[in-house]
Amino acid sequence: LCEPLKQYITERGGVVRTNAPVKRILTNDDEGNSVSGLLLQGGEVMNADYYVSAMPVDAIKKLTPDEWRDDSYFKKMMGLKGVPVINIHIWFDRKLSTVDNLIFSRSKLLSVYADMSEACAEYADPNRSMLEMVFAPAKGWVGKSDEEIFAATMEELECLFPEEIAADGSKAKAVKYSMVKTATSVYETLPGCEAMRPSQTSPISNFFMAGDFTKQKYLASMEGAILSGQLAAKAVAQTNLVREKSADWVPPLKADERQFNENSPDAKDFTPDKQLYRVTVGKLEEPSQSGSAKIILDFFQQIANV
Repeated sequence: LCEPLKQYITERGGVVRTNAPVKRILTNDDEGNSVSGLLLQGGEVMNADYYVSAMPVDAIKKLTPDEWRDDSYFKKMMGLKGVPVINIHIWFDRKLSTVDNLIFSRSKLLSVYADMSEACAEYADPNRSMLEMVFAPAKGWVGKSDEEIFAATMEELECLFPEEIAADGSKAKAVKYSMVKTATSVYETLPGCEAMRPSQTSPISNFFMAGDFTKQKYLASMEGAILSGQLAAKAVAQTNLVREKSADWVPPLKADERQFNENSPDAKDFTPDKQLYRVTVGKLEEPSQSGSAKIILDFFQQIANV
């Protein structure tokens, strides 16, 4: 899913980095507390003209710099809350009589599912099915063992496919399964939450936001996430065009860049497979500054597994 996106970026001179968690926002001591750079794992500092966050809502809530929190744009966003979701993949020993589509389920646990052997070329198989499912709402389940979740899933599948699947494995047999648990995934849609969703253009002159929780016509979904990214890219482009034509625009100061330090205390930290990077709090020693730039002791999060 992500490889074509990476290829598109790299073919045009861009760089896609993974396993390089962003740990702090560096800000300027100017009127709008603009971003001066980012502190990465291993003490690395990088800067840019513009910064776009695509983090889940709970991550950006936690990592919003203190200087930004009193602004109504960020303050309203604090009311949004992510909910746990589990993604499950099950490979069966035979073909199920499913359709080439994404199905919204009547199950109380499996909200949507698809037979990837029909719906995705990479998993195409005329003889065996691979079901991909979203186990949600997952509150009360995300902390349980994979075995318990798998058993509950098979019971639900027996209700959906009574002639083909039995929870005891007497019919179609599960050859293998895999699951990914996300403790805080999409935002919870509650009354009043629409007014809390921020636009892609923030009050910070060089900081923009994307993500399904940001303001766009869809609710929490992949479609909403994609649309938010398009809107954020458009906002950056339009902002830059206006500023290029302005004689009064003064770009924010940039922090001095520095390289990864393999002796840094966090240099060897890594995120295990099927887990998200977890924010940890700590002080930066010997901070790098440029002009009036200063360091905000808050943390960004970057999803390591693009």
